[in-house]
Amino acid sequence: MKTRHALIMSAGLLFASCGQQHQAESVVKEFLEENLKDASTLSITEYGEIDSTRYLNDSIINKLRKSVNNALYKGDIKFSQPDAKSKLIILRVKYNVNEKEYHDTYYLNNEMTEVVTLKNN
Repeated sequence: MKTRHALIMSAGLLFASCGQQHQAESVVKEFLEENLKDASTLSITEYGEIDSTRYLNDSIINKLRKSVNNALYKGDIKFSQPDAKSKLIILRVKYNVNEKEYHDTYYLNNEMTEVVTLKNN
């Protein structure tokens, strides 16, 4: 009986993590479509696995925001404000715009509803 219970719990966790991955991917795709200067040629080629961090403070977040590739992104990006005590969700993405490949890292709020900042790799 314990084995069956453990299998059910494991399956539940697996389905929950798949849902979180899909949620993070959807938020980043929507962010790209809204904030790229030329989103009409956007083609996402690969998503990494979601991860999390608590190591980004306000200073680092502000530096990352100021270093966004202005040739690729619009200048008036609306980022979410992070909760100081909350972890950030990390998602690395490979995508093409105008047939040129980009690799960026996106930091989402803990609820995975908005992008807090990004890092152009």
